[in-house]
Amino acid sequence: MITVIGGGPAGRYGAIKLASEGEEVILIEKRGPLGGQCLHQGCMVICALNEIARHLDDNRRFQSLGIISGDISVSYPDAVRQMTEIHATISGILKRETENAGVQILNAEAEVNCPEVYTGKETLYPDKMLISTGSKPFVPKIPGADLNGVYNPHTIISGLKDIPERISIIGGGVIAAEYAYIFSSFGAEVDIIARSSLLKGMPHTGVESALKDLKKINITENATPAEITGEGRADGILLKDSGVHIETDAVLFATGLIPSSAMIHGPDKRDNGAIITDERMETSVKGVFAAGDVTGGPYLTPLARAEGSIAADAMLGRIPKKLPAVLPQSVKLRYEHSFCSQNPDECMEMAMPAPSGPGSFWSVSERNTGRALIEYRKEDGKICGMYLGSPSSGPVSAYLAHMIEKGVKTGDIADIMEVHPSTDGILGLAAYAEYIRQKNQT
Repeated sequence: MITVIGGGPAGRYGAIKLASEGEEVILIEKRGPLGGQCLHQGCMVICALNEIARHLDDNRRFQSLGIISGDISVSYPDAVRQMTEIHATISGILKRETENAGVQILNAEAEVNCPEVYTGKETLYPDKMLISTGSKPFVPKIPGADLNGVYNPHTIISGLKDIPERISIIGGGVIAAEYAYIFSSFGAEVDIIARSSLLKGMPHTGVESALKDLKKINITENATPAEITGEGRADGILLKDSGVHIETDAVLFATGLIPSSAMIHGPDKRDNGAIITDERMETSVKGVFAAGDVTGGPYLTPLARAEGSIAADAMLGRIPKKLPAVLPQSVKLRYEHSFCSQNPDECMEMAMPAPSGPGSFWSVSERNTGRALIEYRKEDGKICGMYLGSPSSGPVSAYLAHMIEKGVKTGDIADIMEVHPSTDGILGLAAYAEYIRQKNQT
């Protein structure tokens, strides 16, 4: 019998693959509904709220152009209620899919003391084990962090009852930027307080483009909160060094994630709690595997799925596939800002405005149809990376990340016949880069 702990992307994918091969699999999920952090508190929450925010943005744009009239507003409680209902529907589909594969689902909070798994009612002694307990928000120890009105990505949906007049977001990464755009579009005044620079993992061209989507937001970089002020409820943030006090009605910690592994005993861990694995996702305890966020960052759903699949293959005695070195990532604001890169220091850049098309046609007058960039080697045209800010750039970055992994060159994709109209500027850039490269060689 194989026990899988955690019903998020890593655990579910691993469990389904194992059960589909005839293994007896018990999946333990403490939450009840399957889907993990991504569905209930993470990327799918952002997806739902971002869709509303974009609609509000588009409505204001058409009003400013005189095309439509009449104000609209968002009912935050209704949005959360209906979003939660849809999450439940999706979770139900995941449950049926998992059970149809032959997986037994047990709703319980597990504690592992290898090789035992304690569920609160019984102790299991599995032959093999997959630990996929995910991650949780990292909240710095700042005075006032326990005040009412202070949230993190796991508590804001259930805790925030309506849109605040002003919200301060502590953090400078993807989650901070995405929530900042959402609440700004919903009508709140938003402050971002970033310890270093905003979106520092994104190419500079991408950051410049993303800032256009965040133009209404007050951004303070290279700042550290010293204290969240308030009597019983948060009313401001005091910054260290500068002594500036930012007034606010709510605070959101978007300060990253840490592995959720306190209940796991036996496997070796890093200082942050990440369970250490080899390339087969096996831990220091033979027969015990770990996959997904519990093994540390980057905290990406597709990566968690892949790791769960690799762990299952290893348990089945197969040679697992290797994880890709080039991982596509995306920040969802008004536009989707997607990027991936490999050895950018070896490459030169070429960038241009993204072409107008579905979702950006009416932004031509603002001179903001997005931005496209490729990184490539001058000598042979090998593509090292890309960035695309456009209404739907995610699928483009996924395909291109795979091609970069395979060593694709500008000349290999220069003759691809694209769909028109399209907001993808990557193909045009690749064709032009190859033209310039060939011209300079003659």
